[in-house]
Amino acid sequence: MPLSREQISDKLRGGYYTPEEITDFLVKWAIRGVRAKVLEPSCGDGNFIESLTKEFGNSIEITGVELSSEEATEALMRGNKKTKVVISDAFEWYIKNRPDAKFDAVVGNPPFIRYQNFPEVHREKAFQIMREEGLSPSRLTNSWLPFVVLATRALKPGGRLAMVLPAELLQVTYARELRRYLSVKYKNLSIVTFKRLVFANIQQEVVLLLGERGDCVTASISLLEFEDLSDLGHKQFVFKKKQHKILDINHDNEKWTQYYLSHEELSLIRSIEISGAFTRLGSIADVDVGVVTGNNDFFMLDPKKALTLEVVEHCLPIIGRSNHLSGILFTKADYKNVSKLGERTLLFNPGKINREQLTKNLISYILQGEGSGVIEGYKCRIRLPHWWNVPSVWKPDAFMLRQIHEGPKIIANQTQATSTDTVHRIRMTSDIPASSLAAAFTNSLTFALSEIRGRSYGGGVLELEPSEAENLLVPTLAANTQLPLEEMDALVREKKTIQALNLMDSIVLKDAGLDKNEVKILRDIWLKLKTRRNSRNRPKKLTLFL
Repeated sequence: MPLSREQISDKLRGGYYTPEEITDFLVKWAIRGVRAKVLEPSCGDGNFIESLTKEFGNSIEITGVELSSEEATEALMRGNKKTKVVISDAFEWYIKNRPDAKFDAVVGNPPFIRYQNFPEVHREKAFQIMREEGLSPSRLTNSWLPFVVLATRALKPGGRLAMVLPAELLQVTYARELRRYLSVKYKNLSIVTFKRLVFANIQQEVVLLLGERGDCVTASISLLEFEDLSDLGHKQFVFKKKQHKILDINHDNEKWTQYYLSHEELSLIRSIEISGAFTRLGSIADVDVGVVTGNNDFFMLDPKKALTLEVVEHCLPIIGRSNHLSGILFTKADYKNVSKLGERTLLFNPGKINREQLTKNLISYILQGEGSGVIEGYKCRIRLPHWWNVPSVWKPDAFMLRQIHEGPKIIANQTQATSTDTVHRIRMTSDIPASSLAAAFTNSLTFALSEIRGRSYGGGVLELEPSEAENLLVPTLAANTQLPLEEMDALVREKKTIQALNLMDSIVLKDAGLDKNEVKILRDIWLKLKTRRNSRNRPKKLTLFL
């Protein structure tokens, strides 16, 4: 049934429309010759269709698919005489019509709907298409990914794909299977990236994926980087592609962010990984998420409020913000200082106590939470009848930054505090002291690998999930390894990152057999990728068509 624009919120339809510079570039690249049949499976109000019509007039046939009836009408008005716009969910349209190998080109900007908001009626059909291609989508799969599979199936041999996709394509784990799929379905792939964000009002980084359809053993893949949209043009594209050196990436276990590396850099990383001179973090420690309270405003208390409520004895020490962890050691003095500042450093957690056994003070505060709707939150609802019992509140041996601005960091925990899920928690599974790991973690190899293995969603922030963190290489340590802990702690607290790296590189990387040139290459990888990540926090102002 056709839906109106009002019935389809931007959140649910991923409604961010594409700048003209991009649509013009993509359609010029994708269309070769007259009488081409072109598909736009998520056409919105017709930005791509307008660019197609402007460039090729009535010489091509355009098929658009759009869920919103109003936008479909607008798109049709912007097309040529041979334009047809179907009002439908793209996946339902595909299953009903089965347009396999029908189109000479597929262009578009698929809706970016996160898995939490992916309507089940659409997800079911999208996953059916993926499974027919031998893929195994999970509940974490976002909407754009099956659009790429649909587009690939719709292309003729030799046809061209030209799409705007989130940079997640390069880096997230759930897209790994898609990366492998693309590498055998296209004989040539070009990935165009930008040093600056090109959608002015959103922090989502995008890439342009250009592919020439053709089954093969492995595609020839080029990654071409432009400053911003002002540099985007076909002459520059051809020039950059001629200058580009093809890298051989293992699509099963290497992210496409490694295309940012040179042959020398990639070779060094690979030789280190197979050398056995370093240790996977996951072999000496478990990395887990922090405490998920269900409602931090209710469960996180500052000491003064806890005293006023008379619930201090039912609270646990907790850290709720990464900026509380300034060094590589979190001491009792640190916790006391943070508490004195009035920060919320106590976790209200009476435990699994029946309501009739709660004290007057506890029940009073719990009733406040119920009255304000805290109990309606998902995490609290699933804990009924003891919704006030926060699970998994164990004290970690160390903390680890989840979101990174400068470089990754592990902080040895010398207190009884746990943490919220703003930071990860580490439990040592070996006899290596957490403080030694925290110091040794600040080295150029681990910093470089964090940029390669993690993911950046825009805004200059790098994120490491627990599985990605556990896969990082760290220096091989012994239980009695002596490191300058106090000096490293002081340098990190003073934000003297380069000096801290210099100190630890001269010890742990030298002991591992790396020479000065190899250490420099690793440092340069970190600086290059960090600088690129941070530069995307300053987008050039562009018009965004909404």
